Amino acid sequence: MMAGQFMKRNGSTARRSPRGLTAAALALAAAATLLVSACTPAPEPGQRYRVPADFAEGLLTALSDIHGPPPGANVDGCIPSAAHPRPVIVLHGFAGNMADNMGGLSPFLANQGYCVFALTYGDPDGSLFGGLNDIRRSSMEEFGPFVDDVLALTGARQVDVVGHSEGSIMPRWWMRFGPSVHSDGTPKVATFVGVGPATHGADLGGNAATLRSIPFFAGVIDTMVQNGCGACEQVLSGSSFLKQLNSSEPQPGERFTGPTQPGVRYMMLATQLDNFLVPYQYGFIDHPAVTNTTVQDVCAIDEADHLSIVFDPVAYDVIDNFLDPATATTPRCVATQPVFAPIDQRDWPPPTLPAD
Repeated sequence: MMAGQFMKRNGSTARRSPRGLTAAALALAAAATLLVSACTPAPEPGQRYRVPADFAEGLLTALSDIHGPPPGANVDGCIPSAAHPRPVIVLHGFAGNMADNMGGLSPFLANQGYCVFALTYGDPDGSLFGGLNDIRRSSMEEFGPFVDDVLALTGARQVDVVGHSEGSIMPRWWMRFGPSVHSDGTPKVATFVGVGPATHGADLGGNAATLRSIPFFAGVIDTMVQNGCGACEQVLSGSSFLKQLNSSEPQPGERFTGPTQPGVRYMMLATQLDNFLVPYQYGFIDHPAVTNTTVQDVCAIDEADHLSIVFDPVAYDVIDNFLDPATATTPRCVATQPVFAPIDQRDWPPPTLPAD
């Protein structure tokens, strides 16, 4: 596949836009672009791309091209260097998109010298919100082919993956059940990082199973699924999707048994103030191949929540160190603030993880 064809599909030389934009919407987009230009500081010295200071700045930047790739991603002609030979694919979470959710990680990693690629998956045509469609379909029909496109475009043999929230489970379905290995058995993914990971789903503070048993709640979820939001049910703890994805028992059509792919390095990076994944340990994978940690293990004053963790310098440095351990440095310690009211779980007793 030629570079221009890939970028046209994935939003660099041609931005994906919703159909039927009105004059008012175009005017709003133009105003947002001017606002971003006026309010966004220049990149730091030595940096090619501005890394947002926080979630709010990242969202403001995304408004200038809400359907396009974040800064530093899907850049024409980016060929991985000897220092960073694998391209990095960054993936948004539930109801997000590549512009608003990856606007911090993408420019940070690009400034570190990585070739960064991003896509919005699971979104109805023209929607601002991704990660809504059936996760199995998003994984097999969008993510898997995207990996192959990136490998063909860059000439690399493997990619690294950094996924936030739903973006930490969606690719794992393709890895376990899709064509995720080369003909010699080498995995196409070398390193996998989940940020604010949703491994065992949202348990809603221990209430997911109870709510599923209430007819009204179950009916609401069923209606959402029937209207195209398959992920609305799949991201809840106890869903059949998560049970199959995380099962340690053999599954029909799998390439390997268990929650991790042999030959792949994994890290699950959570926050102890997560306000979506409660308890936060539901993001962990109990397996020897996985490093489970939190930003507070690195920096006790960090108050990042589920959204701000992907705009957190502490998380940036921990991720960079895991992607490239040979040049690891001491991570920064910053009191990143939550976007919404956090749920402080620092003194909670460890939960029992679901037996998927």
